[in-house]
Amino acid sequence: MSMDWQPSFEATSAYLFVHFTGYEQAETDEQLYFALSRDGLHWHDLRAQGDPVLTWSEGEGGVRDPYIVRGPDGLFHIIATDLSVYHRGGWQEGRSTVDGSTGLVIWDSPDLAHWGRPRLVDVASAIPKAGMAWAPEACWDADREQWIVFWATAAADSAEDPAAADLANELGDGINMYYATSTDLVSFSRPVKWIDRSNGIIDTTMLKAPDGWWYRASKDDQITLERTRNPYAVTHELVRTDDDQAWSYLSNLTDIFGQGRYSSRYLEGPELFLYNDADAAGPDGRTMPFGLICDQFAEGRGYLPFRSADLSSRRRQDWALVTDMNFGRLTKRHGSIMPITESEYRVLKRTLTR
Repeated sequence: MSMDWQPSFEATSAYLFVHFTGYEQAETDEQLYFALSRDGLHWHDLRAQGDPVLTWSEGEGGVRDPYIVRGPDGLFHIIATDLSVYHRGGWQEGRSTVDGSTGLVIWDSPDLAHWGRPRLVDVASAIPKAGMAWAPEACWDADREQWIVFWATAAADSAEDPAAADLANELGDGINMYYATSTDLVSFSRPVKWIDRSNGIIDTTMLKAPDGWWYRASKDDQITLERTRNPYAVTHELVRTDDDQAWSYLSNLTDIFGQGRYSSRYLEGPELFLYNDADAAGPDGRTMPFGLICDQFAEGRGYLPFRSADLSSRRRQDWALVTDMNFGRLTKRHGSIMPITESEYRVLKRTLTR
């Protein structure tokens, strides 16, 4: 372990971005790359294209959609999709959603620079006709002292086993969001169907804000925003409600920014994160502590970043399109941003740069 790693909760002052890259044209595209930033705007890649920091050769032989998180004990975890479109020879007209992996790939680390052997943990096989477990995230629930781990799975409209009927698809498109709980990210509960909508629902991201509300953004026909005080609440169609124990629809990016390339036709992989206090000022100097990045997948243009003063607001003045973010040399695909300390920044830069 690096001597200047500090197992403390010193204030965060920098950022780590974990992502995959490329366009499924090489085996190394669907592996994990790291980038660092001092301010959340200007990013420096630790490795060049073709030289990933972490690799996964088991399962499907590739990994996508990584989410990195700091645990309550100070340990770090990456949870990711077990999928290689490259090794599959392309998307195969959607075959990867019906005959793919039902497991998630998980790494653990004490210091961000040294990672243990990754493990493949099944979470979705109980779901009727499950053939995918995509775009996972993990959030720590301090009240219940457990992880909420959620992902997308395409489910059948009925279950051969009556005991699995509650996990089957009910509305329209078969891709739904599911969650399971865990205290250690090794053993997981039975999955729960979390979101089932007429439109396909995928790529949900969630955080607990300082105001005590849980916020989430998802890709359905738009990039939609919701909030609740009970993250375990299950939902079907979008609804606005005063019940703080249910998920209430807030808005979507098209409604906030107007007509443009803000719908799910252009964007996917929304990712919420919090800026450090020193970086919380938006373009006009107003405090905007919430970040949201979306992958411009349709046009292959990388990430489109936004900031918000208030995730519950539908007012345009509470949101900003970030125009001065430099993501570095690599094309970053569906990943996650986590605030880190100065000590962690130094360890990463010195240990993993090549």
